[in-house]
Amino acid sequence: MGYASLVPVISFGENEHYRRYKNWISNRWTWGRSIIGILPLRHPVTTVVGKPIHVNQIIDPSQTDIDQLHDQYLQAIEQLYDTNKANYGLEHVKLKII
Repeated sequence: MGYASLVPVISFGENEHYRRYKNWISNRWTWGRSIIGILPLRHPVTTVVGKPIHVNQIIDPSQTDIDQLHDQYLQAIEQLYDTNKANYGLEHVKLKII
């Protein structure tokens, strides 16, 4: 088995592909570009790639090992977002990872 790094990646512009309606049932036919809303709106999507996170191969990782790597990855995603959000008009938007 080969070694692989985790690479943080985030895309800007994906949320602009569909209109969001408060009362989506009454407007369900006009979410996208077509009559039935299947096609997304035309909007550029820019993907930003961060620095790879080296992962040491552990045959039987503990939950602590997994949690540490997960935390490191989430921090890298947040840093990547915070560094680039102003370039895409999102300086007032806080990233919420759920």
